[in-house]
Amino acid sequence: MHKKWSWQSRGIRRLAGLAARVMLGYGYAATAVADTFPSRPITLTVPYEPGATTDLISRAMGERMARELDSTVVVENRTGGNGIIAALHVSRSKPDGYSFMLASDSTAVLNPLLYKKLSYDPDKDLTPIGLVSDLPLVMLINASLPVKNLKEFVEYARAHPGKLNFSSTGTGGTFHLSGELFNQMAGVQMTHVPYKGGAPAMQALASKEVQALFGVVGSALPQIKAGNVRALAVASKERLALLPDVPTFAELGYPNFVVTVRYGFMAPAATPADRISTLSGAMNKALADPAFRQKFGDLGFVLPQKSSPQDYASLIQADRKMWAEVIKLKNISLDH
Repeated sequence: MHKKWSWQSRGIRRLAGLAARVMLGYGYAATAVADTFPSRPITLTVPYEPGATTDLISRAMGERMARELDSTVVVENRTGGNGIIAALHVSRSKPDGYSFMLASDSTAVLNPLLYKKLSYDPDKDLTPIGLVSDLPLVMLINASLPVKNLKEFVEYARAHPGKLNFSSTGTGGTFHLSGELFNQMAGVQMTHVPYKGGAPAMQALASKEVQALFGVVGSALPQIKAGNVRALAVASKERLALLPDVPTFAELGYPNFVVTVRYGFMAPAATPADRISTLSGAMNKALADPAFRQKFGDLGFVLPQKSSPQDYASLIQADRKMWAEVIKLKNISLDH
């Protein structure tokens, strides 16, 4: 009787052990499924109005990333506050990889320099995923000015100190700061006139309200082709495909005048590194798409071949160092 019971006990223990292992296996499987990223839609926050060029490239990038991730990327527009509203929303989102944003130079670089009290810290509250694109600036003048090139413009400006104005999309933006930087480098005294957006700033130049503008190539092309404005130099390292006959500032004696409106992806700061890597990898797959590169290259975007979080982080710090000097010298602030 005792032996029979021992045998039965051993059998029961074996079955219990097998059941435990099976259940443990199911547990591992369930955990693996739960840890699969992404397993639900991802939200991409864009700080621009629907239909804007930057919104279009964000949506196109989101579509291609979704294919690579075998998931859905939902674009959510949160405009206003110089990008602060979008940045604050994303920085406070759960850091699980399911929330990221398109960050402009204002979001990642300029806001900490322009506001003494900022509701987010781009270095502490956000983390880079990678660079999406650059929009190099081009120096434009009204075609009625009696100058044909940058050298002649500088001579003309020095001969008429304080008489020339340049427009921008608003105080503290890249267009404004570019004009101030050029004033310093060229030793001229152009006066800044802010407008509410790129279209009125360009119209002011074309209609002779102002004499110069540092703008992006895509929006300038129609006015250049119409003969209303003249492109003097591009602020890129190399000549641009859309303006092959326009020299760089470096070619004309200003090697350090390299200025771009930069866009990248950022996520909440505590997002796990492996999920940042997954998002960055999907972004780079999109950047490698020839059709994508062709479409947005024709709009004036300069796309990197690929970009890592470290690449984008380095660009942010370099840009901030450059603009900090300009902002301090001119005492520019957006605090009210």
